[in-house]
Amino acid sequence: MVIDGMKKESVILIPAYDPPDNLIMYVADLMEAGYEDIIVVDDGSRDDKQYIFDTLEDGGCRVLHHDKNRGKGVAIKSGLFYYTGKYSGHADGVITVNSDGVDLVEDIDRIAEILHRQKLEGRSNIVKGVRDFESPHITGESIRANNLMTMIFRWIFGAKVRDVLCGLRGIPDACVQKCLTFPEKTYAYDCALLIGFIKDGIEEVPVRIPPQNPEAETHFRKVEHTFLINVVLWRKLIIFGGTSIIAAVVDIFLFWYLTKYVLTGVRYPIIVGTVIARIISATLNYNLSRKLVFKTNESKRKSFSQFFALTAIQCAISAMSVHFLEMLIDGAAVPIKIVIDLFLFFVAYKIQDKFIFVSKK
Repeated sequence: MVIDGMKKESVILIPAYDPPDNLIMYVADLMEAGYEDIIVVDDGSRDDKQYIFDTLEDGGCRVLHHDKNRGKGVAIKSGLFYYTGKYSGHADGVITVNSDGVDLVEDIDRIAEILHRQKLEGRSNIVKGVRDFESPHITGESIRANNLMTMIFRWIFGAKVRDVLCGLRGIPDACVQKCLTFPEKTYAYDCALLIGFIKDGIEEVPVRIPPQNPEAETHFRKVEHTFLINVVLWRKLIIFGGTSIIAAVVDIFLFWYLTKYVLTGVRYPIIVGTVIARIISATLNYNLSRKLVFKTNESKRKSFSQFFALTAIQCAISAMSVHFLEMLIDGAAVPIKIVIDLFLFFVAYKIQDKFIFVSKK
């Protein structure tokens, strides 16, 4: 890696909305540490904050301005777009840094070293900070929020990442173009970025938490931004549920149509109609899941046979469970079936995600 006192090969990107005054000194510290290429995005800050950006620009930073506040995700993408035009192919990558000075220079250095090492080794994995939650400078509310988001993230995506909400990230040069494709505009962008690179691998670095700057303004709106982050987290499962509902509607419609109009002269029309409708609806469900939910490049022949085997097993388990539970507890079949099928829905999702629709790197 580049020795101390020399130019670092990573570009610093700071999205800033009404930043504190100490951003000027913070950027000066980064430059002194060897980070000469710094992009600051003014995301529609107030007029009384413009002197900060003027000072940074006079000091050698490239400052980009939004005419109004457009959200952290848009600010990051503005900086990344500028990066692709000036630095792509020449730098190790981009390090996204918070504007309140909470990210320590020595932690940024560690991420820069990893990006440089990756480039030498021909690798390109997102590098993310993991905050020290034993620090006295972090609130219990932040710990609980992170623990909840991390738990949800791990369950849905099967990725053992920590501290989903930490904004200190290292983006290798080869990954920058892909980062421009994520549509999220707010704090949810950080989460979307992790999801987009799960299968490529994510490298984690422990980072310290300094005392909070009392002058820093928080722009995280708990209800709105937490909701948007959860939409991103649950989107894959929501789409999975949507494809399952579509397949179920098609299954029921085909069963009705076949038994009423097509199979009237056939022996055992209900059995035949059920089989035909289930084959067609399951094929539709397979293609929707493959293309919209898991977006896999796994072999069609292998995943298709596994999917149908899972569907058959799921159907058999549902039928037997409902049958025996109805007799055991003397309950109505429909409520029991709803509970059983809901449980099997989540099980099927995990099996498909982990074993059937597995993309090859």
